[in-house]
Amino acid sequence: MKNLLTLAFVMTLMFACTQKNDSPVINSITLTSSNIQKADGAFLEFIYEFSDDNGLNQFRVSVLDNFENARLQSAPWNFERDYNLSGTNVNDTLQIALPYPDLEPGRYELTIIVQDIDGEETAQNKSFYIVE
Repeated sequence: MKNLLTLAFVMTLMFACTQKNDSPVINSITLTSSNIQKADGAFLEFIYEFSDDNGLNQFRVSVLDNFENARLQSAPWNFERDYNLSGTNVNDTLQIALPYPDLEPGRYELTIIVQDIDGEETAQNKSFYIVE
């Protein structure tokens, strides 16, 4: 009986000390332009704000073409890169150079996946267009 009470007490302490971890929050992602002119030196730029209750770890940026027959063209383009984070709140701007002249006009999808220090993730998508 004593062992059962001790076990119950220990289990109660373990559950009481366990912190609930919320997923990271993407507070905002703002494209500086949703229509980007295909030209030498063109870039995709966005402003972001992320937060988390325990701490941020990293975020992944990916860009994929998202228009009919995109993969059938001679030079499909995509981008994927991870960026480290620290702290519980981050505001910043990121620029991604676009590969001129290989970039095709059309719709592209920007995907942001934010990960906290506990491995929880949150994702958000934004579309933009490359125009001639």
